[in-house]
Amino acid sequence: MVFQWCWIGLFSAVLLPLGIAMLRGWAPSRARARWSPARIRVQGVSALVLYVGGLVPAVAELTGMPREAADILLAATAPHLVFLSLGLQGGAALSDWFGRRTVPCKGSPGPPPRHSADPHPEGGGPRC
Repeated sequence: MVFQWCWIGLFSAVLLPLGIAMLRGWAPSRARARWSPARIRVQGVSALVLYVGGLVPAVAELTGMPREAADILLAATAPHLVFLSLGLQGGAALSDWFGRRTVPCKGSPGPPPRHSADPHPEGGGPRC
């Protein structure tokens, strides 16, 4: 029983503030330089999903549920939430990676700027 309380305390002390901070867009300057704001927020959601997925086994053990009901709950939620969290992180990373590949940088060789319909009339694309 002590292990479950330590598990809940550790998950609440680490993942809950991290998830809320990233969901609000707060991140270290090194992470903000590398990742888009959308990726930081998606990773915050992912941290909160991982938080819930990590709490399910400990809470199921502490509530004193019958073993069959606890097994059904654990099999139906914990792995799914962990893999959902991993999928969110992977999707955010891929979206960020493909987004960087499609945005042309200034000074890169490319077609000459178009007439008035060009979103960057000063020439080239956005700064990278």
